[in-house]
Amino acid sequence: MRTNSLLIPLVLVLLVMVACDSKTKTVDSCGDGFVDPGEDCDGSALNGGSCTSLGFYKADGVLACNAECRYDTTDCGTARCGDEIIQGDQEDCEGSNLDGQTCVSLGYERGTLACNSTCSFDRSDCEDAGSCGDGIVQAPEECDGSAIGGQTCNGLGYYASTLSCSDECQFDLDSCEHRCGDGVVDDSYQEACDGQNLSDQTCGTLGYSARGTLSCTDECMFDESGCLAKGSNAELATLTISEGTLNPAFSSAIASYTTTVPFSITSLTVAGTAADAPYATVAVLPAQPVTLVVGTNAVTVTVTAEDGSQQTYTVAITRQATMDYSSAHIGTLVYVPAGTFQRDATSTNRSVVSEFRMSQYEITRAQWTAVTGWADPSYTPYSSGMNDPVQRVNLYDAIAFCNKLSLLEGLTPVYTVSGVDFTTLTYAQIPTTDNATWNTATVNWAANGYRLPTEMEWMWAAMGADTANPGAVNTTGYTKGFAGSTGTNAIGDYAVFGYVTTTEIGRTTTQRSNPVGSRLPNELGYHDLSGNAWEWVWDWYGTYPTGTLTDYRGPASGTNRIARGGDWNGSSSSCTVAFRLSYSNSRYDTIGFRVVRR
Repeated sequence: MRTNSLLIPLVLVLLVMVACDSKTKTVDSCGDGFVDPGEDCDGSALNGGSCTSLGFYKADGVLACNAECRYDTTDCGTARCGDEIIQGDQEDCEGSNLDGQTCVSLGYERGTLACNSTCSFDRSDCEDAGSCGDGIVQAPEECDGSAIGGQTCNGLGYYASTLSCSDECQFDLDSCEHRCGDGVVDDSYQEACDGQNLSDQTCGTLGYSARGTLSCTDECMFDESGCLAKGSNAELATLTISEGTLNPAFSSAIASYTTTVPFSITSLTVAGTAADAPYATVAVLPAQPVTLVVGTNAVTVTVTAEDGSQQTYTVAITRQATMDYSSAHIGTLVYVPAGTFQRDATSTNRSVVSEFRMSQYEITRAQWTAVTGWADPSYTPYSSGMNDPVQRVNLYDAIAFCNKLSLLEGLTPVYTVSGVDFTTLTYAQIPTTDNATWNTATVNWAANGYRLPTEMEWMWAAMGADTANPGAVNTTGYTKGFAGSTGTNAIGDYAVFGYVTTTEIGRTTTQRSNPVGSRLPNELGYHDLSGNAWEWVWDWYGTYPTGTLTDYRGPASGTNRIARGGDWNGSSSSCTVAFRLSYSNSRYDTIGFRVVRR
């Protein structure tokens, strides 16, 4: 029996020890993964906590546990109920901060508004306001039935009418008549405009200039302060013609102009732009292009200003009766028809030449100075006066004269020399000896400006083309002893030549040139193609190719250029149509030139 009494206490002690081992430990053990009393969390054990459960509004925030077993809310954001900051999209209020709201502002009649623990309004002490339709205007109602709070259509900015209330206790503005500011122009209330709606009116339709800006006042009346008076400028800014050159050069202050075009020009367009465009208009009569008759053709250009003021400009166009061309600066350029000729004793060596016009006379000393503005370069002891051929000009001088004349007459220059501006070129800038840059001058054969004749053009003109048999191949012209020769007439009647000779009949006895045109012309009307002064042509000197050549312009390069026609000093043999002479690019006192244009 004693044995059993001793065993019972022992068993009880063991049971107590086992029971104690199964209970949660209460010692400080942060980091053991168990949430002990006094800990928010331990490691990954968050004790069921989350950003949202802790009152934060960042739903996707991640709650963590720090080393002291306290919640780490860093990723939960800063907003939470109880932080005294109202988060507008999550909270109505914060403690005593009601964001300025009251029961009345929330649509109740009376009461005390409070904030609950979830930061939402506690409306339990607010008394319910009357409902829409009870005849009492209570916020947020604008009106209720016939009760409209003393408002009227006029008071709300509309025109006279009766204001009514909608079923939702809001003003029924459809019951009010139209008002200024709604974008609709109401004539019955004398509105001229409404906002941006100007009833299709402009400054121009109201009698002002079309360039002003019309607007509308707050009283729906036109604001004309941005409108301008109509312009009175009836001048032209430009006046152009499709052929020829205006004489004088256009100026808005000059009303009358003339131009001369060759017989081949059958129509022409006159155009002008108004200085006050687009507010001023331009009318050209007759309708353009105008068909030209031989003689004078009158064109009027009338400019009408905004205010009706008018100014008329006139252009008198003279179409010549022949294919010749008249230049205001160098006189007539005689027309040479296209043709084919035999250029030497070989019958198959033929040249085909397109039509062109060449100056009837050699360029004179007076024309040189008038066109270029430069001093006369001629050696005066070998000249009788300013109407003699200009001399002491090299080929570079001649092409500079051509471009200067083209620019003077509003034509497209033919020659281009690298780095040279012919509008400002001075005589001193032109090389006096052979120059590589000027030797590579390029030619725009399609340009309508002036140029030197090619050797074949000069030869075709000197033999008189073939006026007796137009269209036929001229097989004998190259044999002529001088330009204008018929085989029986005297060279002395056609050429100033032979001063150095002592026996030739008809030679000149004065040691100088004569005024241009002092001898008879050839079949085409050209003077001095033989004698008086040698004439530069474009071509480099070289042997002709064989066979038929069409618009031949000489070799691509060379050492010397060609001069044609002889001079006052040489014998008659140098005056023949076929004779050609090679010269370097120097200035000689017996060489001049004449010009060509298409």
